[in-house]
Amino acid sequence: MIVQRTASVWEADAFPDCSRRCFSTQDAAPRLRFAPSPTGFLHLGGLRTALYNYLFCKQTGGTFVLRIEDTDQARVVPGAVENMFESLSWLGIDPDEDVRRGGRFGPYVQSERLKLYQEQVEVLLETQTAYRCFCSPLRLELMRKEAIKSSQVPRYDNRCRKLSFEEAEKRHEAGEPSVIRLKLDSRLYQYTDAVYGPVSCGTDQEGDLVLLKGDGFPTYHLANVVDDHFMEITHVLRGVEWQISTPKHLRLYEAFGWTPPVFAHLPLLMNTDGSKLSKRHGALDILQYREKGIYPEALINMLVQAGGGFRNLNVAQTNKLFRMEELIEKFDLSLVNKNSCQIAFDKLPDFNKEVLRSKMKTPSELAGLVREVQTLVSSKYGKQLDPLVAENILTWSKGRISTLQDLLAPDMEFVWIRPANDVLSISKLGGDVVQLVIDSFLDIPTSDFNSSNVPKLLREMAEENNLKFKELMHTLRLALCGTTQGPSIGEVVEILGKDECLYRLQNITAEKQNKARSP
Repeated sequence: MIVQRTASVWEADAFPDCSRRCFSTQDAAPRLRFAPSPTGFLHLGGLRTALYNYLFCKQTGGTFVLRIEDTDQARVVPGAVENMFESLSWLGIDPDEDVRRGGRFGPYVQSERLKLYQEQVEVLLETQTAYRCFCSPLRLELMRKEAIKSSQVPRYDNRCRKLSFEEAEKRHEAGEPSVIRLKLDSRLYQYTDAVYGPVSCGTDQEGDLVLLKGDGFPTYHLANVVDDHFMEITHVLRGVEWQISTPKHLRLYEAFGWTPPVFAHLPLLMNTDGSKLSKRHGALDILQYREKGIYPEALINMLVQAGGGFRNLNVAQTNKLFRMEELIEKFDLSLVNKNSCQIAFDKLPDFNKEVLRSKMKTPSELAGLVREVQTLVSSKYGKQLDPLVAENILTWSKGRISTLQDLLAPDMEFVWIRPANDVLSISKLGGDVVQLVIDSFLDIPTSDFNSSNVPKLLREMAEENNLKFKELMHTLRLALCGTTQGPSIGEVVEILGKDECLYRLQNITAEKQNKARSP
């Protein structure tokens, strides 16, 4: 938020030139943190923040910290922390320090650091840069309603700031409920954002800021600043929605007498049409993409195409996949866009298709795909799939499917479900024609049993036996697939392979013969 200089200005002299601070090799190794609140599962916005912090750390030899900011206990979602760890692990974004790995700056969960926040607030009370506020929730609510009624922005009137330190302590010791507020003023706080450049903004829009709530828990602002200081965080990369809070944080750093970190705010992520991320797209949690068959490489490559931040990354190369090591090398914070950026969700299937294509080139990864297909088929159809059959199907599907789940689409069910034996009851041609096809198939070497040779042979067979080619294809599709629609016969025979095609055709002719012998 850029505001014209209309009042006295506090300047963050500790970092007048963020770009120099960000990339100076003379400074100590950077320490960055990803500090999610467990009020929901990890989504694309959070992933982008975690990813950029991670890339910056790896490029500069820094330390990547995962800190859980759970001070808003009423909104904590069960399982959110576990989801966060599983999501980051799946994506290959591994912290150097966190609640599981430990580190010398723990605990890494804010609800386990309450004593530290309370101690630091006492420092501010002693220097009289903060004060106890005894206004009741009812009074604050009435003030809010009155402001709205008058078409004004609700704000606290700083009433308790007038209390002397001695009087406030006396009321506190008597057990009167209170919160602790930070004294704000009308100054503009100016700093250099590593993405947006010079920024200046006021702090007193809402009145004096609550630091410590009545239940002893800190607000986001206090815990955030205290933790960043004591964990020695050097750079704060976060979403642009937090930019308006930065002056309040600078005021806290000033009150404590601490040096602020470098701030870099990342632009807002939008849908392709410019709307906010919706449940249909960006509000999906990360592991839901995994459930849909999306690979982490595809998700990350889609994400880095939005918003800049990389050298020599040509977004026109829609199918070009970049490995994490390449993204680390190309990352450049100074190239991050300032404007909101749109995510090209339509590229995700193409990226995922490329990941599949790449995996099929490596024997060990191909074996992993085979196991995935076996699991999918077993789960949906209760069928134990032969590994060779699964590999044959995967080979055929290269470049044709975006996810392995595509193999379970309705028009692919013929692969996993053999047609009923009486399927030819709706065909104009009978079992004798099927036997002709069997004899022809037996004469084809397995190496030549493909989408190019088989249709040619069938056309020749139809001409030699005075059969209508269209009716022959209709009958053969029924016999092999149990349906009249789907991939071409050439693709069908290539997917199923010679042995499976013969098995299905011979099964039908056997059924015909059994019925013929029945009295």
